[in-house]
Parts: sequence; structure tokens; C-alpha cells
Amino acid sequence: MTNLVSQVLEPTIGNYFRNSAQDSDVIAFLGTRKERQESARDHIGKVLEQYNVFGVDTLIGDIVPPESLMKTLTDRKIAEEQKVTYETQMKAQETRQSLEKETAIAEIQKEIVKADQGVLIAERIADASVKKATGDANSVRLQATADADRLKLLASGEAEKTRLLAKAESEKIELIAKADAEKISVTGNAEAEKILAIGKSNAESYKLSVEAMGGNNFTQLKVMESIANQNVKIMPDVLIGGNGDGANGSISGLLGLQILNQLGKKVNNSDENTAKN
Repeated sequence: MTNLVSQVLEPTIGNYFRNSAQDSDVIAFLGTRKERQESARDHIGKVLEQYNVFGVDTLIGDIVPPESLMKTLTDRKIAEEQKVTYETQMKAQETRQSLEKETAIAEIQKEIVKADQGVLIAERIADASVKKATGDANSVRLQATADADRLKLLASGEAEKTRLLAKAESEKIELIAKADAEKISVTGNAEAEKILAIGKSNAESYKLSVEAMGGNNFTQLKVMESIANQNVKIMPDVLIGGNGDGANGSISGLLGLQILNQLGKKVNNSDENTAKN
């Protein structure tokens, strides 16, 4: 074991770390201590296997560099930490600025969206107003058309009603006129037939009277009836008397004859009118 440690293990470990230190400084070695330890374990384990020895692990103890080197290392570490801190602060500042920028953009986007929504709402309100106005105009137009049609129908109905009333009135007047004409005609015919019947009856009566009484007697009878019906004065208001001589008698005869002639004319006129009727 002594020979193994002194002749194999120590040279192997020393050789490894000397070779490893050639391509790295103390600060880099200290920074890669874990990796160096793992690499030394693998290397030393392979060497020991040649001697049928199993290496459990390889550990690197405390590394104590010189004071000046430690100060340099400390300053470098502080500078690196300050750099990291600065970079962290820069990143935080950039993040904050980015956040503020994104916040501002979000606010702007919010205002833009709000403006767009306002424009869209205004457009929809305008469209709704236009559609409402169009609908109102169409409604008014349809109402006006319906009113015009209704008035037209009413006017047509009134005209038809007036025409029918006028036609009915005309037919009524025509029927009344025909009825009046028919009435007048019937009445005239009836009156004519009546007059004719009366005339025929009177003529027949006169004929029978003449045949029964004789012409002269019938004439005297009619004269006396006329005198009685017409209140003819036989005696004058002033009677001129005489002594009964022939001259006065002649005058009396002439007066009587004149009265008979007048009565005869009236009787003849009455007979003629009766015959005409």
C-alpha cells in the first residue's frame, strides 16, 4: 500500500493536477472546481484499475491561493457581481421601460379600440337612423298610397252611388211621369167616355122625348125649363099698356116672338154643346 501510494497514487494525482493547471489559471480553476474534481476521479480511477485497485472517489480539498491573488479574485468577483447587478438593473430597467411602453401602447390601443368602437357605434346609429328614416318614408308613402286608394275607392263609390241614385231618381221620375201620363190618359179616356155616354144618353132621351111629345111640345117644354133655370124675365120692368087695339096687340106679339127667339137660340146652343161633348 505504501508503494502504491508513493509510487502510483501520488505521481498520478500530481501529474494530473499539474497538467490540468497548465491550461487554466487559479481563478478559472476555482470557478471550475466541480468539473476538475469529477475529471480527476475518472482519470485516477482508470490508473488504479491497472493495479486492480478500485478508486472510490477523488476529492479536492481547500484551495488557498496567495493573498494578492485572492484580492484580485475578490475584486474580479465583486466586479463580476457588480456587472451582473448592473446587467440585472439594466434588464430590470429595460423590462420596466418595455412594460411602460407596452402599458402606454395598451392604453393607446385601448383608446384606439374605444375610438373605433365609437366610430362603429356612430356608424350603426347612423345606419339605424337612415333605416328608420327610410322605414318612416316607406310607411308614409304606403299610408299615402293607401289613403289615396281609399279616397279613390270612396270617390268611385260616391260617384257610383250618385250615378245609381241619379239613375234611380231618373227611373223614378220616368215611372212617375209614365204613371201620371197613364193616369191622365186613363182619366181623359174615362172622362171622354163619360161625356160621350152622357151625350148619348141625353141625345137618346131627347129623341125619345121628341117621339113621345112631338117636336113643338118638346121645344116649348125645353124653353120653359130654360126660362125657369136661367131666371129669364118674361115680364119687362116697364110695361107699356094700350087700349087693346090692333097696334098694341102687334107690339105685344113682337115682344113675345123676340123672347121666344132668344130662348130658342140658348136651347140650340145648349143642344149643340151637349152633342159635341
